Amino acid sequence: MSHLKTDWLCVATEGDTVDGRIIERQWIIDMGETYDYNHYVALIWPEHQKGGGNFGEVLEATWRDGDDGLARLYVSLCPNMRLIYANEEDQLLFFSIEPEEDWRGTGRTYLKGLAVTDTPASIGTTRLRFSRQRKLSEQGYYGCVISRDGKIKQEERMKNWQKMFGIKPKFEDETPPDDTAQGDDKLQALANAVNELEGRVAKIENQLNDVQGDVDTIAEVVDTEEFAAIRDNAKDIVKRFNDLGNKSVRTPGRKISEKAGKFNFL
Repeated sequence: MSHLKTDWLCVATEGDTVDGRIIERQWIIDMGETYDYNHYVALIWPEHQKGGGNFGEVLEATWRDGDDGLARLYVSLCPNMRLIYANEEDQLLFFSIEPEEDWRGTGRTYLKGLAVTDTPASIGTTRLRFSRQRKLSEQGYYGCVISRDGKIKQEERMKNWQKMFGIKPKFEDETPPDDTAQGDDKLQALANAVNELEGRVAKIENQLNDVQGDVDTIAEVVDTEEFAAIRDNAKDIVKRFNDLGNKSVRTPGRKISEKAGKFNFL
């Protein structure tokens, strides 16, 4: 099923938050390295409220250090129309992460959820921007496909963006196995089938040519005066033949002598 997919968006920066809390550097690293769409999908919630439905999904996450040496968490989102409509009204413009420490006893922090908010705690988060006058593809939003097994087919432009920062794409397209030999066998089998088909077609053409010759011969005979005479006299010939069949010929009876001996069965 096709969805919209965003470019990379910064959703958290390590260090002090505006409300006096601290985002640990290791949190950023853990969330960027451990997030897996197939493992557990982080949903997008309006102002961390989960009672009214989500606003989309987090497709993938990564992290990198900025020029100031601070680690930043980047995500790619699949927003739904509720988030797009809210953003068009200049609502829910920024992000707030929902980290889960010691995820399933692993000792690492996992990005369990993500909120859109107008009061972000972290500094440096990307502002969401949509516009009715601009196409989504011009704003860093591209098509993607999420298969039934949860795998994401990534746009080529997204991969190029990652390479600029030396980041290995998390959702690489699967490389098909090397089946060159098998492919050659299939091509050879196809070539043999085509050759056999050509032979059959040529044989049919020869048979058609023979039939056409017979048809031409018959047509020449039909057009002759002799055939026309036979055709015109056909009714009279049939009538005479029928009259001949209706006549009975009486043969003389044979008288058996009284002196003939009696017939005995053998």
